[in-house]
Amino acid sequence: MTRHVLLVARSVTHHGGHDAVHRLAATVGAARGVPVRACFLDGAEPSLHAALDTAVAEAAGDVLLVPAHLPPDRYLDTWIRRAIAHWRQTRGDDLPIAVTAPLAGQPALADAVAQAIAGAHAPLTGNPGPFRSPSWSQITRHRRHVLVCRGPRCTAYGAGDVAAALGDRLAEHRLGDDDVLVTATGCLFPCNLGPLVVVHPDDTWYTGVDPHTAVRIADEHLRDGRPVDDRPSRPAG
Repeated sequence: MTRHVLLVARSVTHHGGHDAVHRLAATVGAARGVPVRACFLDGAEPSLHAALDTAVAEAAGDVLLVPAHLPPDRYLDTWIRRAIAHWRQTRGDDLPIAVTAPLAGQPALADAVAQAIAGAHAPLTGNPGPFRSPSWSQITRHRRHVLVCRGPRCTAYGAGDVAAALGDRLAEHRLGDDDVLVTATGCLFPCNLGPLVVVHPDDTWYTGVDPHTAVRIADEHLRDGRPVDDRPSRPAG
């Protein structure tokens, strides 16, 4: 059986950052000749839970986790351990799993920076106009603002599939940012009730959302203006 390596990162603010982690995993895997995949603790796919499920499905002998976030992040280190404990509890699997020192603390990182300084470089030029483009001063005319929690627990519970189902259904209804502005967020706090979807200004919290419920939210609440009667949960007080 083969060791599987997982580069575990946190979400970044742009999709290109996620792609870069996947490319790094592919490059390392090709160089080492072992399965190496990228996964994310929060905010992006695949989640750490999903990556571990894949390792089990592919009969991995053991899994080695490499915390890949730069700079060093104690949050990542802490939540990797919590996520692994939750995965073991919910899957009932005893797959051997170990973790390396964070990538940010590896001595070779300093060598890589030194090589970059000594290597080729180019002068920077550019047009400052887009930095203050008038289009970035326009607030969308959205009627509703939808928050989809992508914190580590909601991500482990399947928030990625929820976000995808919601976005696809809104696209089918041709509801864009001027109608419904959807924002992925960090932790919204009632984590045990996740995945969470919150609709404002209606102050409606949907708990335990799955892709089927996400489609109902898009159809009934965001298109037709009627909260899903059997699902809303409002804050106490």
